[in-house]
Amino acid sequence: MRSEWPKFDIICSINRAQLGARSKSKTPRLMLSISRARFKGAMKNMSSPKLLRKISIASKQRPFRVAILGQNGVGKSALTVRFLTRRFIGDYDPLLEKIYTCNRCQDGESIIWEVLDTAAQEENSRLEENIKWADAFILMYSVTDRCSFNECSRLKFLINSYCKRQRKTSVVVMDTGSTSPVVAMVGNQNDRIHDRMITEQEGLKRAKELNCSSFHEISVRESIDSVMKLFEELFLLARKPKKFRPVLHKQSSLPASLSNEPLPTVPEVGSMTLSRRRKAVLTIS
Repeated sequence: MRSEWPKFDIICSINRAQLGARSKSKTPRLMLSISRARFKGAMKNMSSPKLLRKISIASKQRPFRVAILGQNGVGKSALTVRFLTRRFIGDYDPLLEKIYTCNRCQDGESIIWEVLDTAAQEENSRLEENIKWADAFILMYSVTDRCSFNECSRLKFLINSYCKRQRKTSVVVMDTGSTSPVVAMVGNQNDRIHDRMITEQEGLKRAKELNCSSFHEISVRESIDSVMKLFEELFLLARKPKKFRPVLHKQSSLPASLSNEPLPTVPEVGSMTLSRRRKAVLTIS
């Protein structure tokens, strides 16, 4: 039996050499079969329900939500319908509160809009839900009604307090480019010249005091372009981080003959104060 062991070793070595030669000749086929198997496995993973669910969630576009706040009778419903249908309708149910959805294309990008037309909300809990829902806000008043103008200050205070509370309690941040709310202050009915109670300069000053993102004076009845510019600018401001936003962008549809003299800008005021300080230093010295 011991004499047969070397023969067995020789036969095994020959068989191994033959198998090696065969495997070398079939390496391309083996590699092709391995690549096909990997491709089939990858396709199986791609068709798995978990991955398809992730892809569907990622492909869903989040709508841009705007809440229009203000007293009854200032034109909130007329502004909403004007933006959605480009038509003006004057009479609405003051107690109706509804969310409208539409698609708009802006700068080659398709945007899903959700606009909340609110009724006058005396309950703070209901107002808080609307503020938490929205990505941007329009504070609307009538230039012929001072009570609606003062109501904007209260609404802006509530927006700031609710948004701060929401940032502290939640980890999820809105994907609109910034954590701070975008608020546009809008004065409506500037075509009613003889009934005006709030001037454009007074509205701009209040918007600066409330730290609003933009200020507009428009007439929903007369101008469709000013309404479209308002919403387009609101979307662009919401996408910018807070440090890249302008301090206050003024957009008015008033005719040039009706507009009053503009307020002095910040650089002019700064230069005046510097000149006064220099004169004081020279007089003391």
